[in-house]
Amino acid sequence: MKYSELVSFQPIETVIQLKQANKEDTAKQLIQTFVISERLSNVYTEKIIPQLQFDTPNDNKGVFLIGNYGSGKSHFMSVISSVAEYDGIHENIEDKKSKDVSSKINGKFLVHRIEIGAVTKSLRDIILSEIESFLKSKKINVKFSPSSEVTNNKNELAKMMDVIQTVYPSKGFLIVIDEMLDYLKTKDNSQLIQDLGFLRELGEFCKNSKFRILIGLQESLFENPSFSFVVDSLKKVRDRYELTDIIKE
Repeated sequence: MKYSELVSFQPIETVIQLKQANKEDTAKQLIQTFVISERLSNVYTEKIIPQLQFDTPNDNKGVFLIGNYGSGKSHFMSVISSVAEYDGIHENIEDKKSKDVSSKINGKFLVHRIEIGAVTKSLRDIILSEIESFLKSKKINVKFSPSSEVTNNKNELAKMMDVIQTVYPSKGFLIVIDEMLDYLKTKDNSQLIQDLGFLRELGEFCKNSKFRILIGLQESLFENPSFSFVVDSLKKVRDRYELTDIIKE
């Protein structure tokens, strides 16, 4: 008998991209290969799931997932978004505690994964144009008004959710954004304040709707000296997001 007949290994992927989870077969593999430590299980069950679920009334917020390069942040985000999107896929989670609590979001969301590159568009224009394209692919027609014509973006989001709920009355809508920090670092003062204002509105909108947002950062916005000049705006954003840290284990 050969050793290869006794033991088989899957090659290790050192870099996981969020959009790999757009395919259910790949998403299943990502879940099966993700090792959940006791600490990460606590983060998932006690911080992330309570914010994402919508069956139990809660002061829901957006979620910032903060982890340095190599911490498994993007892989973890892929797992979370896959559980939210694909019904029953949470059965592939090995950690029992995490598997059990995953039933609260299991297959209950339309999920759109966004990766932001080195672009100059405003955060509002990027996210809303991404949402329009995604919903169009689902045969849902949503058109957002230009920023110059609105006084509150939450009204635009409410109209969007009304349309989504007519087609998918039992589902929520989760957007997942990875690697936002590098994008924000390129903005000048006024642009950054506008982008942070929109982030705040997205977090606030989670409270009374089935809309949810999960954002990945390589380091915290709130202790970064690059953003010291917008500290007031950052405080308002922080109030509407659950901050969760993961470390390489």
